[in-house]
Amino acid sequence: MELFKEFTGVSRGVRRLGAAAVDMCHVALGIADSYWEYRLKPWDMAAGVLIVEEAGGAVTRMDGGKFSVFDRSVLVSNDILHSKLLERIAPATENLKSKGIDFSLWFKPEDYHTEH
Repeated sequence: MELFKEFTGVSRGVRRLGAAAVDMCHVALGIADSYWEYRLKPWDMAAGVLIVEEAGGAVTRMDGGKFSVFDRSVLVSNDILHSKLLERIAPATENLKSKGIDFSLWFKPEDYHTEH
């Protein structure tokens, strides 16, 4: 709820359609400015993340770290807003980390490399 409060305090509204990939497509199309979620699985995010990146949007973890489909969190937005969103939610994200909420990979196959 802490992150939800941070986002709703600076937004005109919150929409949730129920499918992460569809919500991310709305960001890619410019219908929505951003989308964030915690505890998604790779199959929930992979297509939407690709579409946002191809449209020129930004994709990171909610703590600003480099994103992998095996991460526990995702933040997508148009590239213009992304750094401001991360700045706005940073205190709440750090507070959650201090309470033990894990923003690291939830799973990583042995042969999968997240570094280029």
